[in-house]
Parts: sequence; C-alpha cells; structure tokens
Amino acid sequence: MRKMHLRSVIWSIAIAAAVMVLMAGCNQNKNKQLGAGLQSGDHHALYDRSSLNNEDNTLGVKPKWEKQQVSGPEPDNPGAFRQLDMNNPHLTKTFRFAPEISARVEQMAGVDKSTIIITENNAYVALVLDGHQPDKEAHPEMMANSITPKGGVGLFGTDKGSHRLNWSDPGGLSHAMSNRISGHVLAMSQPGVQRVFVSANPNFVQRIRFYSMENDRGVDLSVYMNEFNTMIQRVFPNDHNTRQ
Repeated sequence: MRKMHLRSVIWSIAIAAAVMVLMAGCNQNKNKQLGAGLQSGDHHALYDRSSLNNEDNTLGVKPKWEKQQVSGPEPDNPGAFRQLDMNNPHLTKTFRFAPEISARVEQMAGVDKSTIIITENNAYVALVLDGHQPDKEAHPEMMANSITPKGGVGLFGTDKGSHRLNWSDPGGLSHAMSNRISGHVLAMSQPGVQRVFVSANPNFVQRIRFYSMENDRGVDLSVYMNEFNTMIQRVFPNDHNTRQ
C-alpha cells in the first residue's frame, strides 16, 4: 500500500510539473508575438557588435548574436565559443508605407492610430491603442537623431540610443488584439507578405512615425535601413526562431 501511495504521489508531482512547463511555454509564446521586445541593457549588448554599423552603410546591419561563450566546458570542445542561430527573418533592404492598410486598421475597435511598413516579406504595424499617447510615453530621442546622405549617427549611433531605450513596454497590446490585427493586415497585403509583426511599444511607434515624417519631407529613407533593421531586432527579438 505504501509503495502504491508513493507512486501516486510521484505521478501527481510529475503531472503538476508538466502542466507548469506547458503553461510557461504558452505564456512565453504569447509574449513573443506582442512586439514588446528586449528588456534590459544586457540583452541589448548581446545584439550589438559596433555602433558604427549605423553610421556606415557599408558595414551592414548589426548582427544577431554571433557567438556566445559557453559558460561551462563542452564535452567535445572545452572552453569553446558556441555558434548561435543566425537566422534573421527581419533583415530587409527596402521598405514602404501602406497608408491604405493603415486606414482600414484604424477602423477596428480599440485602435486609435496605425502606421504600417511593408518590406520584401514582412509587414510591421506600429499601433496606438485608445487611451495611449506615444508622443508623451516615448523617449524624446525617438523624434531626433536624423541621418542624411552627408552624415548623422542615427538612433543607435550614440550612447543615448544604444542601451537605454525601453522596447519592452507593450503599450496596452494584448495577445488577442495582436492576432486579430495580424490577420487583417495579412489578408489585405500582397501575396509576397508572409508575416505580420504588431507592436504598440511607444518608442517603436514614435520612431516609425519619425520615418513617416522624414518620408513626407522627401528624405531618401534608405539612409535609415541599418537603423530600422537594428530596431526591429530589438522590438521583435524572439519571433520565428531568430534566437536561441
């Protein structure tokens, strides 16, 4: 009887642990889709190699984690650096605004404003929900740090922009709202758009608005491509197996 009781207790503990793991996984998956990105300066530093990448287009976008030192010796290669997953579905060379889709999204309940950028394969939705004011909630640096063909370091080329910006604030966006908007945008987009990423993070919203203002002034937005790619990695760091 004691053995049977002990087995019952062990099975109960195992089942409870499994349920907790599954629930944690579900919550993590939900968080990955909200566009509430990197939380700390330590995380930011792992995504950077050099701030010069945003000042010189010839250097290309800052890479994802290139290598990470193994904390303990590996059986086959003690003290080595482990290569991490370098798949980056966000990397793009062009983007354009989609005001026609933005206007449709703004008709949805709970949405105040939206600005949508379309790249080769993705759509990015910068969302303002009812009751939020990103112009007051975002860091002032979002509407500064311009780049011109003659120079300019951009958002991440200074100490102010590199590690101290908050990309983790969801801006009131829920998992259900994110999925609903993603579905609408995907249905209205060209077949080439395969993924939709939605964020109401105030910093992200304001920087996308800044690009829109630059575009309205006739600025060639290609000068912001490195910066855009770097920002997207921060706002959507966990989607589609972009990181181990």
